[in-house]
Amino acid sequence: MPLFNARSHHFYLQWKKWLITFASLGWVGYIQASDYDALIFQARQGDISRATTWLSQQSDQRILTANEVADWLQINGWAGNDHEVIKIWRRYRHVAILPDRALTAVAKSYRNLRQWPESLELWRSVLRRSPNNDDALSGLIMTLTDAGQIAEALSLASERAVRQPDAAHWRELAWVQRVAGRNEDALASVSQAVRLAPDNRALLGDYSAVLASNRISVPALKAARQGELPPAALRQRESEAAAELVRMAFLPSPTEGERFAVADRALARYDALLTRWRADPDARADVRLARIDRMGALLARSRMVDVVSEYQSLRRENDAIPPYARLWVAAAYLYLQQPDKAERLYRSVARDAPREMQHLDEQNNFFYSMAENERIDMAVRLSAQLAGSEPHHRRIYGSPLPAPNDRWLEGQQRLLQSLLLHDALPQAQRHAERLANTAPGNQGLRVDLASVYLIRGWPRRAERELKQAEGLAPRDIRLETQQGLTALDLQQWSQADRLADDVISRYPENSDARRLERLRRVHHMAELRIGGTQGIKSDSPVAGKHDTEIDAALYGAPMADNWRLFSGFAFNQGRFAEGQGINRHVRGGAEFSSRDNWLEAEVSGQNYGDGQKIGARLSGRHDVDDSWRIGGSAERLMKRTPLRALTNGVTANGGEAYLRWRQSERREWRMALAPGWFSDGNRRVEYSLDGKERLYSDAFLTLDFTPSVSGSHNSKSDGSYYSPRHDMALLPAVTLDHLIYRRYETEWRQEVVAGAGGYWQQGESRGAITSLGYGQRVLWNDVLDAGVMVNWDKRPYDGEREQNLSLSFDVNYRF
Repeated sequence: MPLFNARSHHFYLQWKKWLITFASLGWVGYIQASDYDALIFQARQGDISRATTWLSQQSDQRILTANEVADWLQINGWAGNDHEVIKIWRRYRHVAILPDRALTAVAKSYRNLRQWPESLELWRSVLRRSPNNDDALSGLIMTLTDAGQIAEALSLASERAVRQPDAAHWRELAWVQRVAGRNEDALASVSQAVRLAPDNRALLGDYSAVLASNRISVPALKAARQGELPPAALRQRESEAAAELVRMAFLPSPTEGERFAVADRALARYDALLTRWRADPDARADVRLARIDRMGALLARSRMVDVVSEYQSLRRENDAIPPYARLWVAAAYLYLQQPDKAERLYRSVARDAPREMQHLDEQNNFFYSMAENERIDMAVRLSAQLAGSEPHHRRIYGSPLPAPNDRWLEGQQRLLQSLLLHDALPQAQRHAERLANTAPGNQGLRVDLASVYLIRGWPRRAERELKQAEGLAPRDIRLETQQGLTALDLQQWSQADRLADDVISRYPENSDARRLERLRRVHHMAELRIGGTQGIKSDSPVAGKHDTEIDAALYGAPMADNWRLFSGFAFNQGRFAEGQGINRHVRGGAEFSSRDNWLEAEVSGQNYGDGQKIGARLSGRHDVDDSWRIGGSAERLMKRTPLRALTNGVTANGGEAYLRWRQSERREWRMALAPGWFSDGNRRVEYSLDGKERLYSDAFLTLDFTPSVSGSHNSKSDGSYYSPRHDMALLPAVTLDHLIYRRYETEWRQEVVAGAGGYWQQGESRGAITSLGYGQRVLWNDVLDAGVMVNWDKRPYDGEREQNLSLSFDVNYRF
C-alpha cells in the first residue's frame, strides 16, 4: 500500500474543513466578535499578551479557524516571536487553507531566522495565489537579496520600478542596488523616489544613507536632518560630513593662501561636534571616531605635534586605531624626524590593510621612513620592487592610445633616491639625466637632476639646469628651495637670503624650505675653529720632541653679505737639542667671499725665542668652473716656518700657488708650489702633487686611493733647521671611511689611513716611509664638525729613520 493516497488525503482535508466550521459555530457563545476585535486591537497597540493567551487556550480546546490562525501568526510576528510563528505554522499548515496574510507572516519569520529557502517558497506561494500582491513581491525581493540571489532580486525590482514607477518601488530598487554594491545606481533610483515623494521622511532617511554610501556627505547630512533618523544615525552623518572636509583638505588648493582653509574648517567643525557630543553619554563611540578623524585635519594643517599627541592619548584609552589613521600618524612621525616610529606604523598597516599601502604617497613615505631610519638595503629593495612592478604606459578603457603611467614615474624617482642612498652617484646622474631628457616639460625631474649635480659638487651645472626649469613654474617651492641651496654653495649670499625668505614665508611648514632656512641661519652664525697636534713620541728634527701645536680662530657673523672679521691665536712648542722652542702667534683680519672668489687678509704678531715681529698674510682663490680652482697666498713671517728655525732666530717670508682639478667626488688632484725666503739666506722651494681616486663606495663605506708626491729644494743645507738640499717623498695610501651612525644631520664616522712609500734625500740612501692613522669624526646639527686622529709614521731624516706618534684634533663650531 502506498505511503501517500491522494483520495484519502483529499477526504481528510474536507473532513477538517467541516469540523472547523462546526466547531466555530459551536464556540460562538464563548466570545463575542466585538471582544475578539478588541483583543486584536490591543495586540496592534503592542499589548499582545491577552490575545496570544486567549488564542493559545482556545487552540488547546478546539481547532482554530483559518482567520484566527492567521491572527495568531501575525500577532507573534509583530512581537518578533519568530520561533513561535514557525511552531504555529507547522501545527496548522495541513489543517486549514490559511490566507495570504498568514503565509506572509511566516515568510517574514523564516527570513528573520535566515532560513532563506523556506521563506522564498512561501513568498512564491503567495504570488502564485495572488500575482498582483505587491507586498509579497517586496518580501520576495528583499529575501532574495538577503539570500545573496542578487541578480534575480535586481531583475524583479527593476521590472517593477519600470512597470509601476512609484516612490516605494524606486526605494526598494535602491535598497537592492545598495546591497549589491552598486551605489551609483542606488543613488539614481532613490533620487527618483525622492522626486516622487519629497516629503516622505522615512524615504529621506534612506536617501541620506545612499548619499553617504556614495561619500556625498554634506547633502547626506542635510537629508538626514529632514528625515526620520535616530540620534546615533544623525551623529554618524555629521561625522561623515566632517570626514569629507578632512579628505578635501588634502587636495591641492587653488592658491597658496587657501591651502589651509579647508583644514581649518574641518577643525572648527570637529571642535563644535566634540563639544556637543562629550556631554552625551550615548555618543562615546562617535567622540572617539571624531577624535581619530580629526587627526587627519591636524595633519593637513601641518600640526604634526598635535597629531602625535592625540594619537598617544587615544592609544592610552584603546589600542584599536584604524589603518587609515595610523598612516596619518606615521606621516607626522616622519615629518618630526622620528622614522623608527613611522616605519613601525607603516609596517603594521601593510600587515593589517595592504590595500591602504597601494597609494603612491604612502609608498613614498614608507620608502623614506626606512631610508631615514638607515635601513638602506630594505629601502632599496622596496624601491626596486615597486619600480619593476609598473609598466611604462597603461591602457585606458575606450582609448586607442596608451597613456603615461604616473606610478611608473614615481617608481623611477624612488629608484633615483635609492641610488643616491647607496652613494652610486654616477649611476644616479645617468638615471636622472635620462628621465629629465625624455620629459623636458617635467619641472620636478629637472629639479631632481639639479640636486644630483649639487651633490656631486657641480653647483654651476645645477644652476644652469634650474634656470631651464624656471620657465615652467618660476615660483615652485621645490625649484626655489633648490635654487637657494645652490646659491649657498656658490657663495651668492644675497640671493640665498632672498630665496630663503620667500620660501619660508610662503611655506613655513615645508621640510625643504625649513632645511634651506636652517642652512641660511647657520651661515649667518659666528664660527669657532680650533685645531691642534700633540706629539706623543717623536724624534723628528722638524717638530722636536713632545711637540704641541694649537691654532684657534674666531670668525664673526657675516656683515654686508660678503664680509667676516676674525681673530686668532696659535701656540707652538717643541724640544730640540739646543733647547725649548716656543712660538706665540696672535692675529686678526677680514674675510671676503663672493661668487667664485674668496679672499682673506690678516695682520699678526709673533713672539718666538727672543724676538717679536709683525707679520701679514694675504690668501685667495678663484673657481674657474666646477672643476678648476686656482689659489695662492703670500706671507710675511709665513706659518710654514719651522719652529726650530724660529728658535734659532731665523724667520721666513713666502707664499704658495696651487691648481686644483676636481672631476667629481670620485676624483680630485691638487698641485702646489710654495717658495720661501729665510732670513739666513736660504731659498726654499716646496712642491707637492696630491690626488684622490675613489675605489669603492656604498651607503656606509668609502675606500679612496690617496697618493702624494712631495719634495723640496734648499739653497743652503747647513742651517740650524732641517733643510736638505734636495728631497722627495712618494707615498701611496688608502683611506677607508666608515659611517658608524647617522640620523639626519648627525653623523659619527671612523677613518683608517694606511700608506707605504719611499723617501729620497740628496747625499743619503733611499729609505722607506710607512704611515698609519685612525680617527673618528662627529657632525652634529649642522653646527659642529669635530674629529680626532692618532697618527704614526716612520721615515728617514738625514739617513736615519725616525718614528713619530702624535694625536691631532680639529673642531669647527658655529653659534
